[in-house]
Amino acid sequence: MNFKIENIEVIRKARSKTASISVKPDGTVQILVPHTLSEEKILALVERKSQWIRNKIDHFQEINQKDKQSEYVSGESFTYLGRNYRLKIVPGDPSEEVKLMNGRFYVHIPSETAQVDRDRLVVEQLISWYRSRAIIRLRQKTIRYARQMGVVPVAVGLKDYKSQWASCHTDSKIYYNWKIIIAPHSIVDYVVVHELCHLVHGDHSKKFWKLLETVLPDYLERKEWLKVNGKGLKI
Repeated sequence: MNFKIENIEVIRKARSKTASISVKPDGTVQILVPHTLSEEKILALVERKSQWIRNKIDHFQEINQKDKQSEYVSGESFTYLGRNYRLKIVPGDPSEEVKLMNGRFYVHIPSETAQVDRDRLVVEQLISWYRSRAIIRLRQKTIRYARQMGVVPVAVGLKDYKSQWASCHTDSKIYYNWKIIIAPHSIVDYVVVHELCHLVHGDHSKKFWKLLETVLPDYLERKEWLKVNGKGLKI
């Protein structure tokens, strides 16, 4: 094995017939094995899965790094539809719209502004830009998938949800958390299709998930991505 695993947790289960490996967000490698499986075979399993384990650990380390508080200074990275863009603060009127061009977000702040006020103004401008793009993109995607699925949402809007990505109301209105626009296209599509499926099935029954699978066969991967990365979707 070409790297060292700091934390390994082996759980032996009498009823387990096969061995499985999972990696927790804190980097702990959890190995579930049959009660009688030898230490040699466990080590061999870890050896075979070493690259997969390394990739998972690197993935969670990257997420944890992103979870750190952003600094609202030139050079800081912000994500839009899964791609990273650098922030460029230029002297100017803060009422001027943020521009995304040449791989950078251009935000205008008066040069004499104090740092605490600069941070606030940058955040306000970025959020305004993200919200304006979110409603356009989400309406486009909703219309496209609604036509494909043969459903008709009454309206599409945005809300500042704290713990959910979207909702489909009984009046067939769909509201999205604007922060979902930070995620890659495939994840945004998952959230859109998820809500459109609620126009057919109000709950999360087997029929609901089956319908979702017919539109997005790999929805489980997208769902897992959002579960793992969702907390990192922020400005």
